[in-house]
Amino acid sequence: MDRAEQAYADNRFSEARLDLASVLQEDAQDAEALELLARTQLQLGDGEGAASSLGRLEQMGAQADGFRAMMAEATLLRGDFETALTQGEALQTAEGTRIVALAHIGMEDVRAAQAAFEAGLTQSGDRSRLQSDYALFMLQSGDSDAALRLAEAARTTAPTGLDPLLASARTAQARGDLNGALGYFEDAAQEWPESRAAILGRIGVLGDLGRLDETRPLIEEFARRTPNDPDVLYLQARLAAENEAWADVREMLQPIEGRADTRQQLLYSRALIELELPEQAMPRLTTQLRRTPGNAEVRRLLARAQLDSGAAADAFTTIRPLASSPSGTSQDLALFAAAARASGRSADIDGALAEAPPAERLAILLAEGDNALREENWRAAIDAYEELRGWTGDSNAMVLNNLAFAHSRAGDTEAALEMAGIAHELAPDHPSIMDTLGWLLIETGQDRSRGLLLLERAATAAPDNAVIARHLAEARGV
Repeated sequence: MDRAEQAYADNRFSEARLDLASVLQEDAQDAEALELLARTQLQLGDGEGAASSLGRLEQMGAQADGFRAMMAEATLLRGDFETALTQGEALQTAEGTRIVALAHIGMEDVRAAQAAFEAGLTQSGDRSRLQSDYALFMLQSGDSDAALRLAEAARTTAPTGLDPLLASARTAQARGDLNGALGYFEDAAQEWPESRAAILGRIGVLGDLGRLDETRPLIEEFARRTPNDPDVLYLQARLAAENEAWADVREMLQPIEGRADTRQQLLYSRALIELELPEQAMPRLTTQLRRTPGNAEVRRLLARAQLDSGAAADAFTTIRPLASSPSGTSQDLALFAAAARASGRSADIDGALAEAPPAERLAILLAEGDNALREENWRAAIDAYEELRGWTGDSNAMVLNNLAFAHSRAGDTEAALEMAGIAHELAPDHPSIMDTLGWLLIETGQDRSRGLLLLERAATAAPDNAVIARHLAEARGV
């Protein structure tokens, strides 16, 4: 019992549940152990188990403090929204009103849910979970500013609470602040080591930042704990895809191929296409495109599968909206051209270029890359600048310089040095380009003397540039 109490206090609920089961096996009437088990089950999201434990307490006449609130939470987790609504209203507290709001969401009454959230903000009791769930509700509604305010308020009330940390992480993620989101997910994983949402969120953001090497040990640990978890299988397949091991990707995802998860379906379909099985991918992608017609990646993969299977006219129709859009990539245009030629519609290729000329596409890509750099979203920056290279080749020194910087921040120093070297060949006297290459040579230890020389030349050319001055000072060991 002592060990269970300590595990519960440390937010290690699976361990607590095991010890509590042992206690109750010896004495099924131990009310203290039964109450802690109910609380543990609620933390684990086990509504059925918690309702059973609470029912046994009620039969024993040993109702715990907060019994009605615990029962309302268990009822909500079981999906009995009408009963949870009634139980939550009877509490007349902020926590009870949170349950009311979530019950309304479960019954698809969005207006009533928002009204309940608003009412709960002025009620007594701990409001941190209500504020957290309200933040996610507003985020889903498209109001990230309101979500940010609510998440901050929740964190002020409960700085280490799981719900406030997760709400803050998801809000930061939605607003493009990936480093901020990572910090909140890391805090949540530290304080709540068994939180599935914290672990998956941390892995996901690291992947978005291009820091895949850091995800590997996290995924391996997650796989050891829950080897057959669908999300674990997806993450393992995603790593295999990075190495273009498409047969492994297919094998990993086959046990969960029927799961309604867009990311997983896309990865599985991509594996089928890469393994020259486009006919198997097409039904999946067609279904996904009907559900999410605005998803560019679904449209792109479906067109590729159609073209590979000989249905060029269908591929032409599928890819045309992307190829004619400023957000369409050079690969989209190449796919469109191939489909047009194969279906006897070569005359339409010029039309796609006229609807969205290359200059317009390049401006959008450049803005995306620059924004991603400012937000320190290295993966998005790399994608944007690589796409720019697809249009311009290796002719723009600043694009290559920024790509080198993004690769360096994402941990791929080999690619960073390659890009920085090409940029320097194109513009050998540009101070920022000299700084990027010089600092990379210093950081990697590839050629410290040349790196120092480049930094000295960059500082002479741009004496007011604080970043260059700092790099030079550090290189000199000052």
